[in-house]
Amino acid sequence: MTTEYDLSPEDFADTAKAVVNACAEAGTTADRIALLADAGLTGILAGDSCGGMGLPVDFAVPVLHAAGAGMLAAPLLETMLLARAFSGTQDDLATAIAIGHTKVTIAWNGELDGAAGTVDRAPLAEDCDAVLVFRRDGSAILVTLGAGAEVMAEDTLDLERPEARVVITAAEGPELSAETVTELQRIAQILRSALILGAAEDSLERACEYAQDRRQFGKTLVSYQAIQHHLARQCLAVETIRNSIARSLSPHCEMPVDAARATFIGATGLGAKTAETAIQIFGGMGYTWDVPLHRHLRFVRTLAAQGKAAELLDSVAQQLLSGDNIKKELQRAS
Repeated sequence: MTTEYDLSPEDFADTAKAVVNACAEAGTTADRIALLADAGLTGILAGDSCGGMGLPVDFAVPVLHAAGAGMLAAPLLETMLLARAFSGTQDDLATAIAIGHTKVTIAWNGELDGAAGTVDRAPLAEDCDAVLVFRRDGSAILVTLGAGAEVMAEDTLDLERPEARVVITAAEGPELSAETVTELQRIAQILRSALILGAAEDSLERACEYAQDRRQFGKTLVSYQAIQHHLARQCLAVETIRNSIARSLSPHCEMPVDAARATFIGATGLGAKTAETAIQIFGGMGYTWDVPLHRHLRFVRTLAAQGKAAELLDSVAQQLLSGDNIKKELQRAS
């Protein structure tokens, strides 16, 4: 699909895949961020005045898809979000983030009530210069690590993108309004879904290849109907995630907030199931480091926790039980 920008999101897919593959050979998070910035990927969503491309969120989807498939060990999601969020209000900061000079992450869990507190689920915080921290009033502040904020390593499910806890004694730094934070969270749900889509699709492709090559009882695994059914279901799951992302980004979507939430909730369940099914097809090999399926599963589970998928699902259930969704539909129709 060609847009008013004379580009299409798919134009970034091959570049993103090549850069993510190059990042796999890089030694540090800083090296990986530098490679991503040199290719212009960190600044896709940043404004023109900040050295970015100023493109819509659609253009970030194939980049995050490649990052999920390639198990990118860098806070690319957080970098893209913050380069966009600070554009127009803190252009120097947004520029530094977009070109990779300032390495940033986001503490996805916890809120500050005042100038001190503890937050966690900050991916790769030990390798970053600053962390965005949410406040109880809905706003957020970008705190420089080491200046009133100490990073503490934690046990983490995703070993390639370890999360950390951040203990803050004096929160000072550039701020984001509550309105900007709400929009950041909505976009994050969509782009997390793109990461999950990449991980799920890679899991499915690996399972399909293995099922065609592996022979058991004189026949390839894919010859057995039970395996065919498993693969068909997971193919449907992958396409469901893809279509849900497209729907949430469509200019014709009448309820973008609800659509983004539904996309993310669905992606976390379907993505995890796809990885689990692939592991089952591989058997014991699926749990080894040589076959990255369990690493994809770890990643999806971590993204679900960072985005609070379980809490979102509970809120949807409460909304349905209370009948609030019917009221919203009637108001929209009128």
